[in-house]
Amino acid sequence: RLTGLEEPPWANIAALGKPEFVGQWWIVALALVSCAFNYVLGEELFFRGVLLPRMERAFGRWDWVVNTVLFGLYHVHKIWFWPAMIFGSFGQAWAARRYRSLWMAIIVHGIEGVLVVGLVVAVVGGWWLP
Repeated sequence: RLTGLEEPPWANIAALGKPEFVGQWWIVALALVSCAFNYVLGEELFFRGVLLPRMERAFGRWDWVVNTVLFGLYHVHKIWFWPAMIFGSFGQAWAARRYRSLWMAIIVHGIEGVLVVGLVVAVVGGWWLP
């Protein structure tokens, strides 16, 4: 029985590592599109491109911390992943604030996307199965 605080089986990327997914290259395309829309056009554009610059007036030099907390609240549906996600988000918000560039946040967040797509390619290519 799930209490809501542990990762559900359907959310575990390791579940993708099954022989029936080998050769299913459409999954790689889906992962690429998902990363592009989620990381660049979704989360980073909204949180670091729109909200963060406006938050400086309200929160001063702590705007990037508040932005990270909001980012965490946005991900309430992934409560089991909060510690790692919020820790990583501090880097994204700080980089965007420090360099006053959305691209810095996209690059930092994009590293996660590269790792995810790399795992998907390894599974679909048949090179990695748990």
